[in-house]
Amino acid sequence: MRDWVTFPDGTRGRRSWDVDPQRARAWQHRLAHAWGSDERPVCDCRHQGQPMGLSVHRCLRQRDGRQVEVYHLARLRNQGALHGVACSFHEADPRCDGRGGYADGVVRERDDGRIGIALRRGLRCLDVAAGPADAAQAVRRGGQPGVVRQARMTELGLLHLFWEEAGLNSWTRGVHRARRRWSFVREALDRAALRIVPARNQTLSDRLAMIGYGDEDGPALLRETARSCGDTWRILLLGIVDDIALVDWKEGRQFCSLRFDGASAYDLRVSAASVWHERLTRSYPMAMAALARPRTERTIRVVGLVTATVRVGLDRGVALVRCRADDIALMEVEPDTLTPVSSAHELAIARALVHERRSFIRPLRFDVGRDVVLPDFVLTDTEDPRGTPMEVFGRADEAYAARRAEKARYYNEVYGQESWWSWDAVASPGRWPVFPPALARVGGEEDV
Repeated sequence: MRDWVTFPDGTRGRRSWDVDPQRARAWQHRLAHAWGSDERPVCDCRHQGQPMGLSVHRCLRQRDGRQVEVYHLARLRNQGALHGVACSFHEADPRCDGRGGYADGVVRERDDGRIGIALRRGLRCLDVAAGPADAAQAVRRGGQPGVVRQARMTELGLLHLFWEEAGLNSWTRGVHRARRRWSFVREALDRAALRIVPARNQTLSDRLAMIGYGDEDGPALLRETARSCGDTWRILLLGIVDDIALVDWKEGRQFCSLRFDGASAYDLRVSAASVWHERLTRSYPMAMAALARPRTERTIRVVGLVTATVRVGLDRGVALVRCRADDIALMEVEPDTLTPVSSAHELAIARALVHERRSFIRPLRFDVGRDVVLPDFVLTDTEDPRGTPMEVFGRADEAYAARRAEKARYYNEVYGQESWWSWDAVASPGRWPVFPPALARVGGEEDV
């Protein structure tokens, strides 16, 4: 993944230094110096022969009980698709990824470089979720009536937006060491949350708390966010889910309990109505089946995003953060890389790509229907500047065969018959074709 940046004074640095403990302070100093300058930093991409400009944004964050200035880089408005597919500032054309499934204005790039969104459920505690009739609208796309485009973003769509904006749906050789640290993941997600604006004068970072094992700063940040939400705002909880279970209560009643990995260090309790266990089992069968197994037998990890009301109180002298979930979204990921997957076949390919030290993106579906053709993976280290689509065909029923033929036609027309990769996992279980060759590595491109 290319992430080199050239500043107006001619110095160069890497976007990934922002989460490098040894370089983060110097990187922030460099961004602060560039903030407000008449000239913009640029990445190594070019459009019509000119370097691609970037913007520097400043915000205030609470750290160790005090406000500090934090700076971050962003692509310019409506230029994400102009960056190369291997650039860290690249954004897929919305017409070709899950964001294209929303009605106009649901996801929009603002003039300040941030992303405005319209959520299905507002973050004020008085807001209720839009009903099914309000959450989607039928529009004509390509002359075909009845194709549904969502008029609000659900919690699953928001989880995908977090993952994509944080760059966690992409992988490149050398990233492995950093992504195993939850503190690295939290910082990447926090930078993404700073760019996402659900309402005027607030960002999702104001309401987001991330739960992770071994994160020394996490518990204090959770309590700080919980107190700032109070009785007025909902809190967003994001982390690796360790368990979702029905718990017997009094008088034969039950509730659904959700536990994040490492939550004991946070003194956090998350509950939901008992009906949520059935809903999650129906909506996320792969995730719930994995959570039902012992930890040592799980082949995937499960990421959860919970929208909840929150209350901080004392229990036997301990300050507990109690959350009552209004909505829960789950996402299955490969355990080490946190790459999203949706089947055992995709899991096998994700692991093989990492083993072969390949660079790739996992496109995310957000709330889009199945009518949009999205590849399972896109290789970003091949000779095709658009990337090379990869499809895993894991079923053999008649309905799926028609869908498979439709996808093949699309890739042949757009990329060419020899310029995309596929694996028939039913016909050749456990044996996939050789991956398209990677370009020769360029010195200095290894990530940290």
